[in-house]
Amino acid sequence: MSRSSLILAFLVATLSALAPTWAQSPGPIYTWDASGLGPNSTEQWFRNFGAASTAATLNNATPGILSIVETSAAAGGGQAFTDDFNRIRESSTGASGGLDLTGLQFLEFDIGHSGLGPVNVQFFTQATTAATFVALGPDVPITPGVHTYQVPLAGMTADQQVYMRTVGFNIRDHATEGNLTWQVAEVRSAGVPLAQRNLATFDNGTAEGGLQGMIVNFDNASVLGNAGQNQTGLSHNAAGSGSVQWTDVAGGAGAAVSLGNGTAWSGNTFNNRDTDLSNYTTMLVRISATDLAGGGGELGFNTFFQANNFAVFQSPEGGATKTIPIDGQFHDVVFDLTGLTNMNVIEQTGINLISHPQSLVMNIDLIQFNGPVPEPTTLLGLAAAIGMMTMRRRSRM
Repeated sequence: MSRSSLILAFLVATLSALAPTWAQSPGPIYTWDASGLGPNSTEQWFRNFGAASTAATLNNATPGILSIVETSAAAGGGQAFTDDFNRIRESSTGASGGLDLTGLQFLEFDIGHSGLGPVNVQFFTQATTAATFVALGPDVPITPGVHTYQVPLAGMTADQQVYMRTVGFNIRDHATEGNLTWQVAEVRSAGVPLAQRNLATFDNGTAEGGLQGMIVNFDNASVLGNAGQNQTGLSHNAAGSGSVQWTDVAGGAGAAVSLGNGTAWSGNTFNNRDTDLSNYTTMLVRISATDLAGGGGELGFNTFFQANNFAVFQSPEGGATKTIPIDGQFHDVVFDLTGLTNMNVIEQTGINLISHPQSLVMNIDLIQFNGPVPEPTTLLGLAAAIGMMTMRRRSRM
């Protein structure tokens, strides 16, 4: 292969990862623009911890700014401020769970204070259902006036990055400065997102013995052995790479199964929500249906999302039903996500079977989300540019 071909292949692969084929949308999480909970809203940010001698008041008197006014008896004492443990972003006003930043690399804070010199601040998150404290890099000296500070998500585990219960900052002691007024203009996620996200592979060795948080959501009587909105009746099939399996009974409504962010259910969906699926264009389901009596035919199903504290129920393609042959083989079925809303605050991602006359053994092997690929015209232009670059390099040799 020529050098230009190698460069083209590399850049095409790079574009596939860096173009708008994003896992989550980097962007604002909090802006304090008075849209969260009405005028003068702090959007549930609060003083998380600090010494008994420290105190502060929070306000949003200036739209677009969270002001923190220190009122400590021990002037300049250290204290920490974060968003509410049950709220994940500005647009989600109900109890949610954890912020999902899977695939992103940074948080950015537009922050500053009224002092004369720098004050050290530790940015942090408390992540997973255990609310484990995770420092986001070393302490950062914050200078007077509002400036942008980027802090890394590197070092967090996948389970931590998918479920951040709270994010914030711990202001270190600054007695020489005395009590200050702090201003936070925006908190946002940043970085180059993933091109593709496997929400659940159900592989051997994955969370919860391979179930990865899947439950029977509704039409529960359709699942043999199910006893409610839980995991009864579901099992893990270790054949191949592994899949989630159940028997869907004859003549029922067809089961509706769902899951959160791909981690363990642990008895309640709160433990694995929310999921950020924004900026994806398609959803792929790898699924099989087997009639142990040897019958054939087709099975229909659609997919659905429950979002924004379960206030939104929506189905891709307007609830369109797609079919697979009942042949015991896995089939990849793709749904278009165009037009769906609240995709950054998804509580449950689901698959809803249509009624069928025979008992079926169902297996789901993969739930995957993908973005668009670079347009051919873009790639042709890139190829031409690379060709010119290669010619120029040769002319210098």
